[in-house]
Amino acid sequence: MFSVAVKGYGIVIWDGDGDWRTFGATDSHSAMLAARVEAALATVPVPADDYSVREALLEISGAGLLSADCDHAPGECDGEGGWS
Repeated sequence: MFSVAVKGYGIVIWDGDGDWRTFGATDSHSAMLAARVEAALATVPVPADDYSVREALLEISGAGLLSADCDHAPGECDGEGGWS
C-alpha cells in the first residue's frame, strides 16, 4: 500500500491488490485526478508490481510520494521524494 499526493488535485491510495481510491477537495478534483490516474496506469504492463504502479503515478505532474509500506527508514525507499 502506498499513497501519492498530486498537487492541486488530491491524494491517490493504492492498496496493493490492484485497487485504488482518490480523495480530492471537490468532486471535480476527484474526477480529474481519477482520469489522470487511469491515464498513468494505462502505461503499466499487466500484470504490474507495486513498484511499477508507483513509478507510473509519480510521473503525474505535481505528484509526490506521501507514504509507502516498507521496512526502510523515511527517505530510503526508491522513488521517494518531494513534489515534482
